[in-house]
Amino acid sequence: MLRIIWRLLFILVCVYLLVEWFPITYPFHFADILVRPILYPLEFFAASLAFFFGLIVSLQLFQDILQQTIKIVKKKQRKR
Repeated sequence: MLRIIWRLLFILVCVYLLVEWFPITYPFHFADILVRPILYPLEFFAASLAFFFGLIVSLQLFQDILQQTIKIVKKKQRKR
């Protein structure tokens, strides 16, 4: 359970860093999305890493939760 909580906190930090380093302004201008990585390459690279690591950890978390759910369902079917 502690592992799940740590993963959730890590995902939360990654999402926060992604939004902080690569903000989307309102009203939305497509040119800003194209120009911003050129003007601020370090922030874009850091935001990309935060997105990548957050995505990997969230997929692992989803896989673990799915496996635990399958184990619980199989255990309940055996009791019948």
